[in-house]
Amino acid sequence: FCHTGYRITNYEMESSALYGLSGMLGHEALTICAIIANRVSKTYSKDYKPIIKNLIKYTLDKITA
Repeated sequence: FCHTGYRITNYEMESSALYGLSGMLGHEALTICAIIANRVSKTYSKDYKPIIKNLIKYTLDKITA
């Protein structure tokens, strides 16, 4: 799915609530998600914890650099 030139690879309810509330309050919001399942092929990562750990480390490194 594409929206304004961006490819959407993830969707989940919490992000939509965060974006809706931040928009209503005049704030900017961002979600960073790890893709651990493919709904189309019905496959998923059996060991997702290292993926999440790496995403957290990567994100913290970027925002503290």
